[in-house]
Amino acid sequence: MTLKLISPGAIKSPSQRALTDYWDRLADGRRFPAFTELDAMALPHDPKQLVVWNVEGQRPRQKFRALYQGENVSQAFNSDWAGKTMEEVVPMSLRRVTLDAAKHCTSKGGAVYAIISTIGPNGQRVDCHRLLLPFGRDGVVEQILASLQLTNVNTRRQVVGDFKMQATTVFSGLIRSSEAAKQPDIAASNRARGKREATSGRDNRGLPRRAVRRAAKISFPGKRLTCMVRDISAGGASIEDANLALVPDNFRLVIEMESAERHCTVVWRKPKRIGVRFG
Repeated sequence: MTLKLISPGAIKSPSQRALTDYWDRLADGRRFPAFTELDAMALPHDPKQLVVWNVEGQRPRQKFRALYQGENVSQAFNSDWAGKTMEEVVPMSLRRVTLDAAKHCTSKGGAVYAIISTIGPNGQRVDCHRLLLPFGRDGVVEQILASLQLTNVNTRRQVVGDFKMQATTVFSGLIRSSEAAKQPDIAASNRARGKREATSGRDNRGLPRRAVRRAAKISFPGKRLTCMVRDISAGGASIEDANLALVPDNFRLVIEMESAERHCTVVWRKPKRIGVRFG
């Protein structure tokens, strides 16, 4: 799969263009932003058409595992992707182009946009516009936010069947953030970081937190509460809600647009806010 450099203006979908601009603003002088900086309340796109993939390992054995699957995507494929890899859920006819695009997104650190076409039962062309946006830290892509948008369809399940039978990539391109165009390829950074983590592990204490505004759910035996995560790092977060006095010192947290649970320990309390450590 060969990608040419394109500008966000090449994206035909207004909501995908707005999402790319939002991603570029979050990057703010870096190759790409951290996923914890994404503010679901300010997202210029319908979350029902989004998928979040966690990046695991290094090439050539790199895997992409679903953390979040929007309602429209679930309906189209009639399956729950949470916890499954891209290889397990993508139809065979789309597997190569889908995996290649995800690998380009992680190795290049840029957005990958493609238009994939099929022919519907009435002989009319149907397009799927697929946008992949990288998120991560220290120059290494850790998550991919994917947007899937279909054109000229009556039912989502019907068109997925058409794509399983026949799929052709008619356009593909790479979009770099404003800063990434000034920097070298990040594949070497990925490999170097993987080696460092394998030999030394990671200490999350003292990591800087980033301000966010993301809805989340707290759960503990016999109770579930909604809350708002106000800042977060790899090691912990601060959480805001009026009912936090009910929360024990240990609980589980699931942040909006993620499916993985975080095990939390309370390290400080205020009347409507608590600080927690992950792990």
